Amino acid sequence: MNDDMEYVFSSVQVSKGDFFPIWSPSIDSLRSMMILPISFFFFLLGPSELSASLWPLLASLLTIILTFYIGRVLFDSKAGLVAAFLMAIFTLDIVFATQLVPSVPGMLFMTASMLLFLIAEKEKKKNKSKIYFVLSGVFIGLAYLAAELFFIMGFFFLSYFLWKRKFRKEYFLILAGFLIIFSIEAGFMYEKTGNPLHRLNVIHEAELTVETNTDPNYYPRVIFDFIDPSYSAHEGNLGIFVYLFIIASLFAAYKREWRIVFLSIFILIAMTYLQFGVMTSTFKPIAKWVRYLVIFSPAICLSIAYLFVKTTKTRSLLISILIISFIATLPYTVGAAGIYNSWVSDFREAYNYLKTLPERPIFTDSGSHGYITLYFEFKRPIDILEYSTLDQLKDSYVIIDGSSGVVSYPPMRNLLPEYARNPPSDWILLRVITGGQDFYDPKIYYVP
Repeated sequence: MNDDMEYVFSSVQVSKGDFFPIWSPSIDSLRSMMILPISFFFFLLGPSELSASLWPLLASLLTIILTFYIGRVLFDSKAGLVAAFLMAIFTLDIVFATQLVPSVPGMLFMTASMLLFLIAEKEKKKNKSKIYFVLSGVFIGLAYLAAELFFIMGFFFLSYFLWKRKFRKEYFLILAGFLIIFSIEAGFMYEKTGNPLHRLNVIHEAELTVETNTDPNYYPRVIFDFIDPSYSAHEGNLGIFVYLFIIASLFAAYKREWRIVFLSIFILIAMTYLQFGVMTSTFKPIAKWVRYLVIFSPAICLSIAYLFVKTTKTRSLLISILIISFIATLPYTVGAAGIYNSWVSDFREAYNYLKTLPERPIFTDSGSHGYITLYFEFKRPIDILEYSTLDQLKDSYVIIDGSSGVVSYPPMRNLLPEYARNPPSDWILLRVITGGQDFYDPKIYYVP
């Protein structure tokens, strides 16, 4: 089962009142700030493709608003509005805003933490600033509950301290805020499992065994290849933004504008960790995925907004530059969104065809099972081929080669029964799904 489907199935359980997934042995189900919000929308609207997308979409929209306020706190409303506009057209954020991955929700909590910290730094009333520092830490904790990677927020504070070159005792309140959330989770895990660090242990064991992308050339290729990007290889997701960010960082350094330089330092330090850091006690390199880069979106957009505002003397020139930026970004957004959509278009087409047929049992591989079940909104039972016998398939519909995993990944394909790899001659081919991914065509059979 893919990660997004793990979130879906766990959230369906929670929406029905079964909270076991939140302390289960599943790494994805343990991310409560993914499971609980998704289950809330499932409770209100029922499980569907739309309701499953609402949490990351809402998180993306709220992050745009928070980016505006950070720009206003650092500079003024104009800079905030430009930064918010850039966030709204930022390709990387757009393509992940409707995908069930923790990057965008975690980015929301990180951005909220940044804003609260910066407000606390400007607040003159000491007692009020203490509250903001604590809340900043609380939101780091919420980001941590969305995904463990968001401890990377610590690099933001490190960059700020390097800029200010001083450390206030009030900063310990940030740690206190984080520990409030961490302690709540640890207490919950202790009650349910007897181990307060259950989640961290599950994550560590999973990372030791799961195969992940550790290619050292991955980030350089993904970040800088925008001339002729291969969207299926995740290239082009940042489009022109990374180059504008580099120019903005150099411009800010030249102007000695440390309010922007410290954001550049944050991204540089954090990227160094993502490139060279480890994720386990055995020093296994940290997994490398383009979605991790989403967390830098607000800082990148704030930096570019500063560049645009400071180098344009008239409103008309600024608006023209923003329009040009939108036009220049559009091909990357269309290309990246198109490839991500193609990865699920086969499942969607299979569902659209199956729902026109007389209702019979449906069998498919484990890679397709979650998507087809979600498209049917959990209203029809879908069985998994890997756990089915040939006798069970009589008078049913069977999807063969339903997902890329069972086609291209031998360990998954080898789990399939022989009849699912080589359909018997008496099976009736009803439909071949074409036009999706290039290297396989799912087939729908009727088994008499």
